[in-house]
Amino acid sequence: MTGAGSATVAYALEQTYGGSLVDEDSDGTPEWYQPGVDVTVGDLSVENALERIRQPDDPTPAGSREGNFEGAASVSFTLTDDNFHDLVFADGGTALPSSPMAAPSSTWYFGVDHVDGNEARTPTGAIVVDATINYQQGADVTVELTMLYGDEPDDVTAPSSITQPSDADVFTWHGADLTVDAVDQTLMQTASLSLSGLARFRRGQSRHPFDAVVGAIEPSLSTDATFTENAQLQAAYGGATTPQDTIGKVSGSLSFQNGQGTTISYDLTGLQPTSYGWNDLVNPDEDLSEAVEYHVADVAVV
Repeated sequence: MTGAGSATVAYALEQTYGGSLVDEDSDGTPEWYQPGVDVTVGDLSVENALERIRQPDDPTPAGSREGNFEGAASVSFTLTDDNFHDLVFADGGTALPSSPMAAPSSTWYFGVDHVDGNEARTPTGAIVVDATINYQQGADVTVELTMLYGDEPDDVTAPSSITQPSDADVFTWHGADLTVDAVDQTLMQTASLSLSGLARFRRGQSRHPFDAVVGAIEPSLSTDATFTENAQLQAAYGGATTPQDTIGKVSGSLSFQNGQGTTISYDLTGLQPTSYGWNDLVNPDEDLSEAVEYHVADVAVV
């Protein structure tokens, strides 16, 4: 049996894929970080990709042979700092890559204390393939990371110390701001900035990946706001009052500020509405809202 306060979740950056961990202050000890607060781990699994082997004279399989090894993990948390950027933005932790390059990788420590002792799993060569930052009116800002990893050895030393955020570091909804084509979304209800296809494995003559490189990245932004002006509707039409043959690109920004005055901001370029809709047009208990899905060309940390 496990319960509240029984788990440990932390990560350390790798200097090279699956290699030694980053020692930022050169004291001989890697830097371990807790990704945020209210941490949840939705998936922590391994796949051996077994394939059955059969003899021609026997209807039952003779066994199975191993395929590629691949682990998966999903971690969600309340936003408290920008340390996770080093896992997501391959170009120095601040930008998406403009040319092919290695993907950032990390080692994770998932530990649990239970009535019969304790257990830990230590994925290495972990890469973030999808990342989403979520805003919701009345709630804290959250981050979701979907990861793949290449190995799970038993020789990773447990963290001697972990940089752990405090409740005062939390970014809440009332510090959020979204601007699209210089128009503030003042009655924003929800917003999600998603980065998909961030990284992929390269494989050779081993069950485990050789390394990881950046993938075919697809940034997107989805918003749902109370309707106050027709700027987003006209953008969905192609920058006009009626549908056009081309959909123009505009820029935008998404930022969050916590109670300590710390700001995390993203520049969004090449925003193009791919879908637009009205909701609650006839509803006496709700305001008319507009839901917009944007393709985004690039995202940078500012």
